[in-house]
Amino acid sequence: MLIISLTAIPPRFEKMRATLDSLMTQSANVDKILLYIPNAYRRFPDWDGTLPEVPDGVEIRRTEDDFGPGTKVLCAAKEFKGVDCDILFCDDDHIYAPHWAQSYVDLKARHPGCIIAQGGIQAHVVAGGTGKRELQPRAVRRWRITDIGFQLRYLWQDIRAGKRRHELTAPPRCVFKKSGYVDVFEGYAGVLVRPEMFDDEFYDIPPVLWGVDDVWLSGMMTRRGIPIWLEGRLLDPRDSEAERHSPLALSVIDGADRQTANREGMLYFRKHFGLWP
Repeated sequence: MLIISLTAIPPRFEKMRATLDSLMTQSANVDKILLYIPNAYRRFPDWDGTLPEVPDGVEIRRTEDDFGPGTKVLCAAKEFKGVDCDILFCDDDHIYAPHWAQSYVDLKARHPGCIIAQGGIQAHVVAGGTGKRELQPRAVRRWRITDIGFQLRYLWQDIRAGKRRHELTAPPRCVFKKSGYVDVFEGYAGVLVRPEMFDDEFYDIPPVLWGVDDVWLSGMMTRRGIPIWLEGRLLDPRDSEAERHSPLALSVIDGADRQTANREGMLYFRKHFGLWP
């Protein structure tokens, strides 16, 4: 069984149809597409409760708890506990290619027992440390400034768009040039997990980590000895129109911006579990 799960925030409800449509047209045999929406949002206390319109085939699940961005997978893992299934979770502000889900299914067969991701971070780049790891090889990033092909596509897009160029999102690119293991997955491009990878401690999120689900979930998986395999040389999903609305990357939660929260989260796992030296 293959489940696709995600959550969404109220400012994006009217802008996420392109994402949902892309999930509906996957070539893989997807059993369920589940959109988890809390009964109340910590970030949006004034939300009036109006739910988004979704296409047939997408099911809305209401949740008592708001786990922040982690709602997209924590609720699915709880719902399908004890079920033999894969959960492919993603974001509400990207458009996923038709072969996207199948590529994760194929990668899982080649890397059994691993979490499968397409985006990620090595912790020492953000939080310092040696970066020495037993798991090899390590995924290697292609930095945006040195990605000549991407820069040329971006320039050509701007030239063609003219005065409308500021309305467009950046063209997709291959962020990683080499496949391998990473410390922290990034969920925007999709992450494949299984319900049995989660235990009760995943749901007790420290305040500074509530808004940086990638760090929290990755650290908890690493604590359990579950490796994260990142497949490189894959084109990232394109940003949708929803990406401009209340992005977490620009949010300040519990007094910490995204960069600070990522760093503090990594240091939390280093201090309490000895991870990511």
